[in-house]
Amino acid sequence: MKIIGIVLLAILVLAAAGIGFSRMRATKARDADQAYHATLPKTVILHSISISAGGDIPASYTCKGEGVSPEISWEGVPDNARSYVLIATDWDGPSPRFRLGRFTHWVLYNIPHGVHEIKSAVTTAELNQEKIDVGNNSSAAAAYKPPCPPLGKHRYLFRLYVLDVAQIHPSSGDSD
Repeated sequence: MKIIGIVLLAILVLAAAGIGFSRMRATKARDADQAYHATLPKTVILHSISISAGGDIPASYTCKGEGVSPEISWEGVPDNARSYVLIATDWDGPSPRFRLGRFTHWVLYNIPHGVHEIKSAVTTAELNQEKIDVGNNSSAAAAYKPPCPPLGKHRYLFRLYVLDVAQIHPSSGDSD
């Protein structure tokens, strides 16, 4: 009986250490991401008629509604822009008070220079017609994954990267 208690205590200690390590690693990754993005020039302005800055995402763009993608547009691109990448990320998983990692909801790349808007409820076929590639989200699907936070109120970051090349060719390997 005493050995079972020791084993259970050891399991609890290892589990607590694992959770602590995961949380520390997620915090470092989030902080490094914020520090990197703070150094980038901010000339492009993102807009959305679907989502207000700092506000809640309407249910129609989440798992509680239709789960369609929001409208996103941008302006103020530099003269050397040749293509864009749009990434929507949630750093508050599983909870804003207990962050263990990020969740990428949407990846669009090779967005041509002449495109300055992604319409709401856009389909993969429509994106392909515009020559826009859809990358895998954190669910390993090439699609918009609507937010469905398990705990608390999450913050979602929509970032547009302006590239000086017409196309990129990401590796097919999983780096996460």
